[in-house]
Amino acid sequence: MSDLGRRIGTPPGSASTLNLGANRNTLVRRSPAVNQSTCSTCQSTYTPVNTSQRYCTRKCRPRTPDLLVTKSCDWCGAECIKPKRAQRYVGTYCSTTCRDKAISHGEHTELPVDHWARWYGSTSRWVAPKPKRPAFYANRCADCDTPFIEHAYGTPSAYCSRTCARRTTKRRRRAREHNAPGQHTYSQIMRQYARQGLACAYCKLPCPGLPDPEHVTPLSRGGRNDMSNLVAACRSCNSDKNDLTLDEWAQDRQRRGLSTVDTSLTAPEFKHLMMTAATTEAWRNQTLAA
Repeated sequence: MSDLGRRIGTPPGSASTLNLGANRNTLVRRSPAVNQSTCSTCQSTYTPVNTSQRYCTRKCRPRTPDLLVTKSCDWCGAECIKPKRAQRYVGTYCSTTCRDKAISHGEHTELPVDHWARWYGSTSRWVAPKPKRPAFYANRCADCDTPFIEHAYGTPSAYCSRTCARRTTKRRRRAREHNAPGQHTYSQIMRQYARQGLACAYCKLPCPGLPDPEHVTPLSRGGRNDMSNLVAACRSCNSDKNDLTLDEWAQDRQRRGLSTVDTSLTAPEFKHLMMTAATTEAWRNQTLAA
């Protein structure tokens, strides 16, 4: 037994040699009777891998002849001799001329009439291209009604910034806590601010920043959360009024010795309100209950 057979673990008592044919790195195990063979095609000597090998390489192995069948051309109807494997193709033609005519006239294809593949002889199933995804979204903010453009990365945003989203979330949460009916957007507050002459509804001074939505009847006192109960006010008036009604706030400012503010809300720009200074909260509750 050779040293190579010991190194690779060949069982004792079996003859092992290296294959010197096409696969030279394969250790061939065979009986001592199998020796060099002669190729039936090229008459060259080779070492067979097994006892059934008759040719040295695949190139020397003869190819099985194709089984020929008689078929009719799908275009002109003439009979032609084709291999049997041609039955699995879409169409059978006697010549390339018939094939090109069939393709150009739409036979065995679902391509549109003006599709480029008709001129190149392609008969594969045509699939309409998917529409390209837009690169940007143009939308309008659901809170402040400001138009904005964003990258088309996913679902279009409903708000132009996090400020509008947080403001809307906070407003809806407060309304849910007090079980207040109705809803509004900040764009409605800005339009009301413009109707008020860009001034606070109470102190009649321009707001230092953006106006606040001020509930005439506080949510904690049964007020609604829509424009029938909202005006545009500055941050100082909105904070100072807190959860008081108009009459209570006017009396509280008089008690503290502060300047008087307009709590009548009888101007034409406040005609959308359901409650003014002349009406009482009991009358409003009775009206809403009715």
